[in-house]
Amino acid sequence: MENWEDRSQIVANLLNPAFCGEIIRRTIAAYNNNEEEIRFPFSLLHLVLPIILHKKTRENMPQRSSTYFHSWVDENEYLFIDFACRVKELMPYTNESLKFLLLHNVANIDDHGKIEIVQYTRRNPTGDHSDEVKMIYKKAELLGKWFRLTGNEQTIYMFLKIRP
Repeated sequence: MENWEDRSQIVANLLNPAFCGEIIRRTIAAYNNNEEEIRFPFSLLHLVLPIILHKKTRENMPQRSSTYFHSWVDENEYLFIDFACRVKELMPYTNESLKFLLLHNVANIDDHGKIEIVQYTRRNPTGDHSDEVKMIYKKAELLGKWFRLTGNEQTIYMFLKIRP
């Protein structure tokens, strides 16, 4: 990772750990929001930002989780041609965002590699977010539900035609 001071203003604003951490936090919270005590697997963590921050992919996501993830991926296969490269490029930002969440006691990782969100109070709960930021957060929550409904991590990786 580049030093914070050496990052371009665009990268510093879009890929800052607080913003990316909130995207990840919302995805994990939506995944974990169930009665079965199923927790978000670490192995899916690096898939979140490459899906949500890629504008064409995000815009083509449906409004509800009733659409099957694998059907959506098949119908939009062209969006995932360079997906493995996106994952690799965003990996340092994902790691930095996870460290940010852990440092601020927003997330915990258990001994089995499952991530859970700790209850916390946001400093600015209402926030003035643009429509695009609201859409990003909404799609992050949809992705969390989708991952939970799709099944195990291997299945998700198989649908995306990549290997962990």
